[in-house]
Formats: sequence, C-alpha cells, structure tokens
Amino acid sequence: MGYSGFRVRLLLRLFLLVCIVLLLMLVLYRTDWYVTALCLFLLVLFQLYDLVHFVERTNRDISSFLQAMRHSDFTQRFATEGVNPSYQELYQSFNDISEAFSRVKTEKQAHYHYLQAIVEQVGVGILSFDEEGEVQLVNNVTKSLLRVPHLLHIDSLERLSPDLVQALFGIGHEEKRLVTLQVNEEELLLNLSATELLSQGKQIKIVTLQNIKSELEEQELQTWQKVIRVLTHEIMNSITPVVSLTSTVNNLLEEEVIAKLAKGESIEEEVLEDMQAGLRTIEKRSAGMLHFVKNYRRLMRLPSSELRPVKVVDMMRSVHTLLQHQMEEQHVNFKMYLPDEKTEVLADAEQLEQVLINLIKNGMEACQNAHAPCVEVVAFVPEGERERLRIDVTDNGPGIPDEVLDKIFIPFYTTKKQGSGIGLSLSKQIMRQHGGSIRVHTQPGLTTFSLSLKRVNERVLLDH
Repeated sequence: MGYSGFRVRLLLRLFLLVCIVLLLMLVLYRTDWYVTALCLFLLVLFQLYDLVHFVERTNRDISSFLQAMRHSDFTQRFATEGVNPSYQELYQSFNDISEAFSRVKTEKQAHYHYLQAIVEQVGVGILSFDEEGEVQLVNNVTKSLLRVPHLLHIDSLERLSPDLVQALFGIGHEEKRLVTLQVNEEELLLNLSATELLSQGKQIKIVTLQNIKSELEEQELQTWQKVIRVLTHEIMNSITPVVSLTSTVNNLLEEEVIAKLAKGESIEEEVLEDMQAGLRTIEKRSAGMLHFVKNYRRLMRLPSSELRPVKVVDMMRSVHTLLQHQMEEQHVNFKMYLPDEKTEVLADAEQLEQVLINLIKNGMEACQNAHAPCVEVVAFVPEGERERLRIDVTDNGPGIPDEVLDKIFIPFYTTKKQGSGIGLSLSKQIMRQHGGSIRVHTQPGLTTFSLSLKRVNERVLLDH
C-alpha cells in the first residue's frame, strides 16, 4: 500500500512537471509575457528539486539504515507517525529489521556470558586464540595458572616462557604436549591438549592447560611406596629365617662342637645333621635372595626394543610350535587364529614372542583345573580400527579376583608359589616400548589379555 502511494505521488510530480514545461513553452512561443515565463521557469526548477529530493530521500534512509547495521547500531528507529504515508511501510520494515538484529545480538551476548560462566566453572585452564595469536577466550584458571591478570595476545607470554609460546603455536589438532616452566619460583608441568576449528573464516585453536606436576609427584610417591613395600617384604622374608638359623647354628657350634672338642668328647651325629640342615637352608634362602635381586635388575634394565617389520603369522607359528608339546602334556586344548599371511607389525620379534609366551603359559596354568582346559589365541582387526592389530589370549580358568586385578601389573606381585612377579610387569613395559598396550578382561570361567599393535589384516584358522 505504501509503495503504491509512493508511485502515485511520483507520477503526479512528473505529470505536474510536464504540464508546467508545456505551459512555459506555450507562453514563450505564443505570447510576450516574459514575467510569467520567468515565474514558470522558476516553478520548473522548484519541481525538479522537489522531484530529486523526493526520490533521493529513500536512498538516504536506506543508506542511513545500512550504516547503522554496519556498525551494529540497532538502536536507530525511524518515525512512522506523521510522515508521508509512502514512507511508513519502509520505515516500519527498517524498525522491524533493527529489532530482529537487536534480539539476535542480545541472544548472542547471553550465550557468550553463559559460555563464559561454564568455562569459568571448569577446573582446567582453557585458552582460545587465532592464527595471529590474538586471544579470543581465556578463563580464570589459565590466568591463575600462568600468574597473569589479563591476556590479550599469546606473544605476551614470551617473558614467562618462550617454550610455552612455541608449544602453543606449534601444537596441532588433537595433539598433546608437555611443557615445563617456572612461575614465581614454582615449577609447573603443563599438559597441553589442542583442538582446531574454523570460525568465520578464521582458524581458531582451543588449548586446555593442566598442571600435572603434583599428580605425577603423588603417583611417583605411591609407585615408590609400592616398590619399597614389595622389596621390604621380600627382603624380610629372606633375611629373618637366615638370621634365626645363623644364630641357631652359632649356638650349636659354641655349645656342642667347640665345648666337646675342648673336652675331647665326640660330637653327636644329630647335632652335625642339624648344623648341616641349617647351613643348607641359609644357602637356599641366600640363593633365593640373589635370584630376587637379579630379577629386579632385569626389570630395571629392560633393553630398548629394536622395532622392525615382523610377519605376525611367522611369529605366532613359532610360538605355537614352541608351546604345542607342553600344552599336549598338560592336556590343554590350544587354539590359535592367525591373521593374513602379509600382515606385518613394527616390533621387536624376540620381545613380542616373550610377551605371548608369558601370557599363554599364564593361561595354561590358570585353566589346568578346569573341566576342559582351553587356551585360545586370536589375532584380528578390531571394528573401526583398521590401523591396529589386536591379539587376544583367552583361557577358561576361574578368572582373576577383583582384589587382585589392580595389582597384577605391579612388579614382584604374584599369587603363584613359584612365581617371580615380573612377567606381566615386563610384558607391560615391552608393549609400551612398542607403542601398544596390554589390557585384561576377566570373569569366572573366562579371562582375556588383549595386546594392541599397529597394522592388521584378516585372520585364518591355523590347523593343528
């Protein structure tokens, strides 16, 4: 309706202008009314000015509105009362758009404050910045951690730690890094974890910062306490009987042997047998202590893994051949499923074989009392993890009790009478050196140790 009125008024102005021009031409050519002609000429000029002003008013209003939008000024309002009806609908549209943008801006600010409040409640430092290093978001945990009251640009951290700045710029998507820095005479060990995303044409990097110094120190202390408890237990178990037997043998030597030899009496055969048995026991416990120390040194001096391409089929067949005879003697059903012939992993063949042998022997011992003892080794590709090889060693033994499960990888911990307690600990170290992992899942009648390695293919059943 408003635009129709605008067109009518525009056409009326044009019609009036044409009529005045025609009248001016008529006066000039048919009469000598020069004053009238001058007045008509001035009226034509006025009509032209009014027409241009009438048309350009819309452009000026649109330009003013767009400038306000450009500078995010949504407070500008156009009066719709008492103006030319042809502009009312246009001005109302401008006002509606301004109100819509104002609501969007208000919602955006509310969401930002909501996000900021959530970020402040997180107990981990969060830092977000663009490719130039301009900080987009930083929470108080980060400021407190780095001892900075405000942070506008990553380069301002240069005085605190150049290594931290380099790590922040250099860390990639879903990458983790450890950075050590000194803040006010306090050493921090920061665990950095990054995520990258594209926002409004800018590459934004979100980094979480967590000081894990105290956690590592606590974990290290607990580890040392466990090791010390194990060492103390083993040493006391060996030293106590040795001290007791040494005292007994010494008393026998003083009271029975030396005293009787001094009197020229003969020594009873039973006394000599007691002394001999005591010395044998001392020798046995000393040898056990020496064996324990050798195992400890072996655990602490595990050689580095020499990683080379290894055909999984050849390695597993070698283990199968090595243990098959022993399995038959123990009446244990031994099954092995192999991957494709071409499947290779980057590994130290000897160390990886030792891990498999250790796990298979453990499974064999665990299921000996089962109704139909069985150990099964399966190599396969986990679903959704095409770049990894998984080897499961499963037995149908009684399972691992819950109170023992969290201790089986601790050095020297064992539930076996003749066990050293370093087999699973060594296996875990070896898998770490291979960039893999070892996990255990257990329930009554089924226990599975899973090895995870890289590069896998199909499996085929080994006929034996």
